[in-house]
Amino acid sequence: MSFTAKFLIVVALSLALAMVFPIQGASPAYAVAAVVAVTSMLGVVFMRAVKRHEDLANWVAVELNKIRRVYHLGKNLGLTGDHRGWFTELHGYVYGYLQGFDKKDLSQYQETNGDFRKVSYHLYTIGELTTDKEKVLYREMLEAAGAAAVARQHIQELRDGGLPTQVWTVFFGLTLLAAAVTLTTVGPGARLAVGFTNAVLVIIFMIAKDTDQLKTLNGRALAERYVENIARLELARHEADLPEAAK
Repeated sequence: MSFTAKFLIVVALSLALAMVFPIQGASPAYAVAAVVAVTSMLGVVFMRAVKRHEDLANWVAVELNKIRRVYHLGKNLGLTGDHRGWFTELHGYVYGYLQGFDKKDLSQYQETNGDFRKVSYHLYTIGELTTDKEKVLYREMLEAAGAAAVARQHIQELRDGGLPTQVWTVFFGLTLLAAAVTLTTVGPGARLAVGFTNAVLVIIFMIAKDTDQLKTLNGRALAERYVENIARLELARHEADLPEAAK
């Protein structure tokens, strides 16, 4: 169900409940305090979730930057006759890793662990490094690969870093309690105000929960960044013999 449909249902139910609820006429002070307390807590959770979204996008950018660096450093190492075959295989592993995100969402991120390991393990299979330049390039490539691995760890932690179900159960109970307190203020001229207040309260809860669980994150767009790097790195299949062409 789309968020718009949920929004309309919540508003309709909140207004209907306020219209049929018996007149209570209690002081609105307690209701205001309850609503402010709950929305403040949900606001803190929402801001935490938004920060997670931002950090997630930033770490994806870091990982892709380091993957590109690994590729370009490996390409330079592959320009010499001793390492051409090694780079051709690295080319295939990097292509396979990035292509693995095709038609995936970031929620399936862990499914690419195997492809990333193929890239990182292959780096250690390089032949003997004979020149200082090769040694410097190789050291920088390992550093870039290590940074990419760190970025992947952060991405997985952020992706799985939402609040536990038990916490959301408590927040849901507090939201219902605040709505119940608000209903005690129902009076002849306050039904619409009470109905809209409770609708807003529940909607804030829904938005905070969906944001915390990354349901509002465009995970597909983030996954597409990996596939887009294939074009940026000129990793088309027909260029697998790139070092040969660079002679």
